[in-house]
Amino acid sequence: MLTHPIALIVFGIIVGVFSGLMGLGGGAVMIPIMVIALGLDQAKAHGMSLMVMIPPVALPAVLGYFQRGVLKTSDIWMAAFIAIGVLCGSYFGSQIAVSIAKHKGMLATVFGLLLIYVAMYTALGREHVGRTVILSLLITVIAAAVVFGTKWADAKSASTSVSDPARAEL
Repeated sequence: MLTHPIALIVFGIIVGVFSGLMGLGGGAVMIPIMVIALGLDQAKAHGMSLMVMIPPVALPAVLGYFQRGVLKTSDIWMAAFIAIGVLCGSYFGSQIAVSIAKHKGMLATVFGLLLIYVAMYTALGREHVGRTVILSLLITVIAAAVVFGTKWADAKSASTSVSDPARAEL
């Protein structure tokens, strides 16, 4: 497990570059790495990702966008109203995530399917928004069928091998 301060700072730099470059909160990059490289469980990685992002993401990235003229002072009100919604929604989202995490692997599955939807939506573009949303949902439903079908098959084969002593001898 990588917990040396320098390794964590380098990890943070990589996530920060992706956050500033892609306009992400960092979770799409940070959560999988926290689970795989740092050994955190899915729910803890979600919480840690949010805790990490409180101070550093907003201010430096937003200042960079203001300096480049992408954001204007007139945009502050829109962001403030959205932030009020995020403030409320993030609390309820954390409650849902903790509930989902009680079911082994479910939070990781939901997170992965959300990333598939976002990736497809981003890749297909917004030129034809209706078509993009429908195709993104369709790909996500297909991915969900593959994921849940695989989990079902794995569970079935595990229960068959345990419950059939004759097969266990083979």
